Amino acid sequence: MAYPPPPQTTNGHIAHPDRPPVPDPPNSSQVTIAGYEMLARELSNNSSSVKPMYRKFSYLNHRILLHLQDELQELEERLRTVDEIVAQLDHSSSEQTTPASRRGDAAFGGDWHHQRTLLLGRIFQKTEQYNRALKSFQELSADRTSPEPEQIETYREWLKLKTPIHEVETKFLDHGDDLLLPNASRPSPPPQNRDQMIMFTCLPVGLMLPVLLFSVIPTLAGRFLVTFLISVAAGFVTATTTGIRELLLVNEWVVYGSAYFLIMAAVAGVIPQYGGNAVMSS
Repeated sequence: MAYPPPPQTTNGHIAHPDRPPVPDPPNSSQVTIAGYEMLARELSNNSSSVKPMYRKFSYLNHRILLHLQDELQELEERLRTVDEIVAQLDHSSSEQTTPASRRGDAAFGGDWHHQRTLLLGRIFQKTEQYNRALKSFQELSADRTSPEPEQIETYREWLKLKTPIHEVETKFLDHGDDLLLPNASRPSPPPQNRDQMIMFTCLPVGLMLPVLLFSVIPTLAGRFLVTFLISVAAGFVTATTTGIRELLLVNEWVVYGSAYFLIMAAVAGVIPQYGGNAVMSS
């Protein structure tokens, strides 16, 4: 059998005619930023108007989760079948039902016991994949903000101006509904206005003020007048405070206001008029 001749050698080194020449080392006196390096530097610049945004790939995540979910469901059904077979075999081989033993199955079990052990191992691996994918997608979807159209357009205009990467590789910006801003959390609801918080705190105290004043107001008419004035003040506060006014409908506020006035009027008549008795006795 004839062997091919060895490649030509020079000074003991094998020559490789197809090997490309070694490029010259880069010029260390200059720095050239291009391609994805340029884009990454721009996205890393906090003062840049170009904000980093990435696709969530929601569709692909759902496809993967659906696929893993059905695989787990199939394994679950298979495990139920194997459990039933093992249970019937154990019951048929013994007149008296004996407690199950994983150790006994591993040492003395038959083929079905070993198949169940292997099946549980597959279920464990698949469950771990499913849980990891589900948790990752939940974290990806929660507390994240979608970019505004202006932010997407700013990103696109910068790419057109600098052209760091091929146009085909910028198509991810066309999926605006699937984009997220990784460095921005979903805006939390605005805190309540300080004046509204004060009103929510002081209004209940003000509504109970007539009960405290009844003990020092000698006449029933005076108590009714105080109750009326406080009711009007409470109604004014409710009407001018948006956070309180929107809690109920207008007719509901009227019903509750009337009920409050009647209750306070009844309380005014029940509390003894100590001041009035003292005036009459004098």
